[in-house]
Amino acid sequence: MNRPILIVDDEPDMCWVISHIIQSQGLHVITAYSGEDACFKLMHGEFSFVFLDAKLPDMDGLEVARRASTMVQGRPRVVLVSGYHYYDDPVVRHAIAEGIICGFLAKPFTNKELLNMLNND
Repeated sequence: MNRPILIVDDEPDMCWVISHIIQSQGLHVITAYSGEDACFKLMHGEFSFVFLDAKLPDMDGLEVARRASTMVQGRPRVVLVSGYHYYDDPVVRHAIAEGIICGFLAKPFTNKELLNMLNND
């Protein structure tokens, strides 16, 4: 996995936690704190994974995922991260079935759960 991983969350502390866990594996991370910033970075960079918060101040996380699935070359694998939704939530199940996300990570999560998402590539 030589392309960076994009972390999208409006909470800087959550970006730091996810980044720290991923960087401990020797991987490169880039962060975005809004949906607009995430879309810009997705359009101008190539990412292997995106860990995407479901609730952003300017845009729904699933809307960012939907845009990424249609306008980004080399489509990254998108994992939805949320303290609001749950794995069996119909919204999450539909997004997985639709192919706009590849997985879901519930907040709070463990380091192992996060790393399992990366290793299920």
